[in-house]
Amino acid sequence: MVTIVGIGPGNKKFITTYALERIKEADVLVGGRRHLEEFKDIDCEKIMINASTDYHGILNKEGNIVILASGEPSLYGIAEVILKYVDKKQLEIIPGISSIQYMCAKLKITMNDLAVVSLHGRTEDLVKKVKENKKVAIFTDDTHTPQFVAAMLKEKNLQDRKIHVGENLSYDTERIYSFTVEELLNCNKKFDLNVVVITCGNI
Repeated sequence: MVTIVGIGPGNKKFITTYALERIKEADVLVGGRRHLEEFKDIDCEKIMINASTDYHGILNKEGNIVILASGEPSLYGIAEVILKYVDKKQLEIIPGISSIQYMCAKLKITMNDLAVVSLHGRTEDLVKKVKENKKVAIFTDDTHTPQFVAAMLKEKNLQDRKIHVGENLSYDTERIYSFTVEELLNCNKKFDLNVVVITCGNI
């Protein structure tokens, strides 16, 4: 049996009780370095993965295979990859709180009219999304930084937007910033792990 467990935005207190139960039942625990470090007390085989991991061998192991996933596994997460290898009948996905969901709660904005874009190693028409929606949430990466987003908005004359950056969400070092496009362009800070929410008007 393969279980993908959403472990939330980072801090273990945001993991559901059921997710923790399934993690403790693991015979094989799979995840990134940061994820496995959080559960180093679990007595089982541990396998660290990265962007180039071949999952065939891992998913054919005996016993309960539990894959740790940041946030919500089915929202631009690892579920999309694992579904290519595993029959749905042999797979369980346990939802988690996504960093986008957490960020919106911190900003006290609703999500019913929120567009979501991932810039993790992919190109999406971010400008089109921003033009068509008053609220856009973005999964950033090391290349597509908050400043990259600000530069794109300026280039397309969308400087009336406000850009909110959530850094190290749910951890003790959490910081949430709100910038105009120009303010962010003039900011030299290299943000740690972050997500971005763009808003338009008095939201």
